[in-house]
Amino acid sequence: MNYFVNIQLGATISGIEEAQFRRLQLFQNAGIPAKIIYMGYSSRLYEYSDKFGVLGSTFSMYDFFQGTKDFDEGYGDFDWRRYWEQRCHYRLQYIDGANGERDIRVMDENDYFVMYAHFLNDEYTRIDYINYFNRNHAKMRRDVFDSRGFLSRTSFLGEGDTVVTELYYDRDQHVRLIKSCRTIEGRSVLTKITLKDYNNRDYLFDSETELQTFFLNEINREGDLFFCDRNSLLAPAFYRTKPELRVASVLHNTHVRAGQDIVTGILKHNVYEFTLEHPEHWDRMIVSTDKQKKDLLARFTNLPQVVTIPVGYAVPHKVDFKMRNPHRIIGVARYSPEKNLMHQIQAVERLIPEFPDIELHLYGHGNQVADELRKYIQEHQLTKNVFLRGFKTDLTEEYKQASLALLTSREEGFSLSTLEELSFSIPVISYDMNYGPSDMITDGKNGYLVPANNQEMLTQRIREYLGDHDKQLEMMANCEPLLKKFSPTEITKKWQSFIKDEEITSGVDKK
Repeated sequence: MNYFVNIQLGATISGIEEAQFRRLQLFQNAGIPAKIIYMGYSSRLYEYSDKFGVLGSTFSMYDFFQGTKDFDEGYGDFDWRRYWEQRCHYRLQYIDGANGERDIRVMDENDYFVMYAHFLNDEYTRIDYINYFNRNHAKMRRDVFDSRGFLSRTSFLGEGDTVVTELYYDRDQHVRLIKSCRTIEGRSVLTKITLKDYNNRDYLFDSETELQTFFLNEINREGDLFFCDRNSLLAPAFYRTKPELRVASVLHNTHVRAGQDIVTGILKHNVYEFTLEHPEHWDRMIVSTDKQKKDLLARFTNLPQVVTIPVGYAVPHKVDFKMRNPHRIIGVARYSPEKNLMHQIQAVERLIPEFPDIELHLYGHGNQVADELRKYIQEHQLTKNVFLRGFKTDLTEEYKQASLALLTSREEGFSLSTLEELSFSIPVISYDMNYGPSDMITDGKNGYLVPANNQEMLTQRIREYLGDHDKQLEMMANCEPLLKKFSPTEITKKWQSFIKDEEITSGVDKK
């Protein structure tokens, strides 16, 4: 089995999750067994796996220890309102939240406030959690329910809602894990994890990392291969696994802080620092570009073999160029500082006098930066030209309408969004930064490469593109033939060669 290892899957995803999904699809299409493992606890993993089309190919470390890894009987529904009102004789008060929350306050027969419940559907049959309160209205406990319908975790709370103890259950409500905490300066600090009745005995761990290492060793079988996709959080756990466990570290981003020399600059703290400073436990390292491979080998002499395999692939989509809005621009990126989205907005702002109908549609997530961008849009009267569209799982219809895409990041590991935009024959104007854009964009053919952070040239290139419709059509037509090296067939060949590498499967060169 090939395991792609991450921490969490939530309602929104990053490039790492998207890369895992695409790799999973390639493996499955090629008949290569693969699953995604999430090391963190999530009561809604089943729901989110369903949302992103990977249901049946995911499980978590907690599923494994709670005995729910293979439980797949759909979503659990129960008529909680009827139970509380008719069986318990409680009174219910419905809460209308500003964000569409489906919450209920529960009063007992003496009209004391005893519970607060949050639901996941409009019928109030799929419960998320229940908070319990004492007679002083202090929260003392939270029960969390798996989206498949069973009680999954109980948190006992102390002063200030700090966690004192957490219990994790199997479907029969037998306790399988216990986490003990103490409060330090107002926050809960984990002190001990007890794994109950596992193989007829109990195990004690001092940290989440110790539990993760134990889990990885437990599921490993001869011939298995692990891909560490979230190095910042999981490298220490993999580092302590048994020597026979085969693991490849996948680098999804740059390894040096933005703006610093690639050979002498400071490594990104808590990202790839641990991975690169402890190379002896990795069987391989995987990067998306030859340039990053070259930069790593120029700096480090003790790395395992570094292999270049792009994190994504491109399937060309047929689009009617004539149906596109020639002045509609798209930007797909997290709303975060390193994406420099303000550069895109300000470029469009400068071009409005020349192209009054210009539109910039930004897709992503990130509340803090979104608020800053929204404020700028409103204060500069850009509401008819710039739109924050939020996160969407499927951008097909948006890609069909757009004529240009922008990428203004300080750095990338590859930029899956650029590859996807090009697959819809949308030319991309991008800052020429490490890593990825120059592998996909041929300057002047299917887009433009602009010196990093050069806002004047960025604006000029957009001006040139929008002002020449024949050039637009020419660049759109160039996108498909320039993507052949990223076809599913070519990327699958790279993965097949990697998987069949006798050295990695036997571990002969692990230090």
